[in-house]
Amino acid sequence: MHGHEFPTSPDTRICVLVGSADYGNIGDIAISEAQLAFLQDHFPGTVIDIIGMRFLEYRRVLERRLTRRDVLCFQGGGNMNDLYPWFEYERCEALATFPHIRSVIMPQTIHYRDWRSPLLHYSQKVYARCTDLHIFARERRSEELMKRTYPHADVELVPDIVLTLDPSPFIEGSPIRDGITVILRSDRERSLDDQARDRIEDIVRARGMQVSHTDTASSANHLTADDRRRILGGMLTTFASSQAVVTDRLHGMVFAAITETPCVVFANNNHKIQGVYQWIKDLPYIRFVDDVDELPDALNAVMGAPAAYPRERMLEHFRPLIEVLR
Repeated sequence: MHGHEFPTSPDTRICVLVGSADYGNIGDIAISEAQLAFLQDHFPGTVIDIIGMRFLEYRRVLERRLTRRDVLCFQGGGNMNDLYPWFEYERCEALATFPHIRSVIMPQTIHYRDWRSPLLHYSQKVYARCTDLHIFARERRSEELMKRTYPHADVELVPDIVLTLDPSPFIEGSPIRDGITVILRSDRERSLDDQARDRIEDIVRARGMQVSHTDTASSANHLTADDRRRILGGMLTTFASSQAVVTDRLHGMVFAAITETPCVVFANNNHKIQGVYQWIKDLPYIRFVDDVDELPDALNAVMGAPAAYPRERMLEHFRPLIEVLR
């Protein structure tokens, strides 16, 4: 099973990406697409994409095919935690199977609600047995925590991988910017209460512009590669069609940055937004605020600022990841 997905030549190096998104979190979809593009650009060999929770289907063929020349990569994002434990279980299953293969955990945030978690202790045991493990944090707080939590691993700091993504192949047509888009969380990571959300709505509508609402999460599942690209394209087109965005979604902020869309961003209930914002805080069209009362002035500032995304400069921050893939 799945053997036909691998190169026929034994001389071709293989990079296996484990844990790609096939569900409706568009931030995770963007991570998967950005990772694939990044690996195809920088890994000198064939890249194999394994959808999340399907590692066991591939284990037998991987045991036959993987050598010390190959690389095992894992989906980045914000899944090193006890909120979504299935990601860590699959990662540990793969690492326990291949403890001596070069393994790369793509840019991540670590955030445990309980730092005495049995899941965390399990991951520490598995990671400690790996002889060539490289973990990439996407913000400094996670870098500090990872170095303390996994002292046997090589831990490096790079930005969120979606900051490398070229959005132009995904954007449909030549969108004209019109109105403000509001993207606010309604899940367990939200920090804005109902009163704050109502206040945001009042402030945005007071500008007299068209206001639309969307989210970077849906209930879609079992997505194909074409589905994934279509869904991501629709979201990036929404951003490229907006005069401004107000969000508390991490990838709402990142999508705004790469599509050169003015954006005001609020925190969620952990450190990932503030941390990733540090990579793009010099962009005048992206503004992080702590309080809803700052929103009117922040909107004025970002909508009046020049918007140009320095993608090539951002890529320089990924040198440590590029070197590990060679």
